[in-house]
Amino acid sequence: MQDSIAKAAILATVLATGVSVAAARADDPPPPPSATESESRSIFIFQVENDVFNRFSPTDRDYTNGVRIGWLSPAVTAMPPGIVGLTTIPTFFGEPQSDSVVRRVGVSFGQNIYTPDDTFASQPIFNDRPYAAWLYASFALQYTYKRRDENTGMQEPVRLDTLQLDLGVIGPAAGGQFVQNNFHNIIGVAQANGWANQLHNEPTIGIGFERRWRTGRTVVFDDPKLEVDFIPRIGAALGNVAIYADVGGTARIGKNLRDDFGPPRPRPALPGSEAFIGDGSFGWYLFAGVDGQAVGRNIFLDGNTDGYSLRVSHRPFVAEAQAGLAVSYRGVRVTYTQVLRTPDFYEQNRWTMFGSINVTFRY
Repeated sequence: MQDSIAKAAILATVLATGVSVAAARADDPPPPPSATESESRSIFIFQVENDVFNRFSPTDRDYTNGVRIGWLSPAVTAMPPGIVGLTTIPTFFGEPQSDSVVRRVGVSFGQNIYTPDDTFASQPIFNDRPYAAWLYASFALQYTYKRRDENTGMQEPVRLDTLQLDLGVIGPAAGGQFVQNNFHNIIGVAQANGWANQLHNEPTIGIGFERRWRTGRTVVFDDPKLEVDFIPRIGAALGNVAIYADVGGTARIGKNLRDDFGPPRPRPALPGSEAFIGDGSFGWYLFAGVDGQAVGRNIFLDGNTDGYSLRVSHRPFVAEAQAGLAVSYRGVRVTYTQVLRTPDFYEQNRWTMFGSINVTFRY
């Protein structure tokens, strides 16, 4: 019953997006492209996520490690009209049209590793998640929409749309055993013994869409400057790795909040924006966010698509909370995020906890 409700929620999200697209007026042209000095530079991303950052229980289990490197292009001002028309998603909820848009193209490469709680056992474990690794490449279009602020007279970012295509492989070809056990050898930690039971090789493909809004930006103090805002979001994904629809939001307090749309994280978690403005001055913010997800498929729990692998029963609804600190200065942003996630599957009686470190710089 709960699975049916989750799938219905996902379908409703997809249909709502389709209805919005169909209802868009054909004579509404897309906003003109924007490319300020800071927007005309590339963005480089390096990210590490690991449960060793969880000081309450620093052990290998569940989502145990993720590494990602990426590149986001300078603002693209001459994109073919056909691509612009195909990838521009109309506004929701009657929000006004934007005055300009910053279009970027992104490419990233990453690896995620998942293990059961008992990594000493070599035999199959039937009541815990299977060993799994995912090696992937992501290709994204990231559109930042801006409107003129009546108070400042400046073009302020108000909405961020991200369309993403993920291609990769799950199984021994993803190199999870090699990476985990060799790293354990280096740091003097016992190896994980159950990789012979991991999900077998399977190519992966998936598409995803996410929209973020910046709302409620308020200046608390002018000197020293202190601001607050709230960033609601919706998203959905479809593929043989994951099928889900989600909704969430992040509250922030700090300085120079207009620089970005929140801290970046690899999907399907609460993602933010790799791109940030940055005027060279020191900026910072504390943040806290929550996310609810209706799950139709999770290959790391449901097992290989052909059905010939270990598997557990995924929960149709999961939630995630995150909190942390972001600091930026002269084109460099460093972010630490602590993540807490509710149990993903029925056989799991524990919450997942891990930390994420992201370094982003503009060049």
